Amino acid sequence: MIALLQLLLSIISIEPRPAAEIVAAMFGQPEVANELQVICHRESRCKSIGIHERDRWAGKTMHRNAMRVGWLQSWCPWHQKPKDPDRFSVRGSFGLSAAYSLRFLAPCLPPEVLDIPLVSAYAAAKRAIAQCERYGACTRAEHRSYWAGNNRKKRRKSKRVHRRAKKQVLSKVTLDRVHKFGGQQGSQLVRAKSLAIAVRHAPSQIPL
Repeated sequence: MIALLQLLLSIISIEPRPAAEIVAAMFGQPEVANELQVICHRESRCKSIGIHERDRWAGKTMHRNAMRVGWLQSWCPWHQKPKDPDRFSVRGSFGLSAAYSLRFLAPCLPPEVLDIPLVSAYAAAKRAIAQCERYGACTRAEHRSYWAGNNRKKRRKSKRVHRRAKKQVLSKVTLDRVHKFGGQQGSQLVRAKSLAIAVRHAPSQIPL
């Protein structure tokens, strides 16, 4: 029992940089170590940290999205109806969204496991492998695009689609129709139609 506790403590105490090297060796890809170390430097200066305070606000939305697509499990006591959904935001040395990344470890784990550098490094490597297999994003530059910017690009695209759809609706609703329904009712008609089209065309924004 004591030996097991010592092993667990030694695993927990591994710093992010050696954790990246260990995980790269586990996958038989030594070159991955450097990429993981670059990630941990960017996300945490390669320090052991918990939740990223600047991203805490996104936890509730991330949790809801992950539950909807099955990346978190409704039967798991750590996942269902958390009192503090912010815990599922970005965590750990490698800057992983707990809601989106726990699936790379096991079906039912608490988000705090990603605060352990070795566990976080393993999940980061699995995520990079999944990007390569699913999207053909296998280079460091492509990984970073998916890591940091891909979802923001989708959000910008969504906003452009929303504005374009609204203009289309406004161009189709003539002044005669607005006058027919009256001033206030005509304005309500324009808003209702623009919202319906924008929602119908809005793309999914859940990242890998």
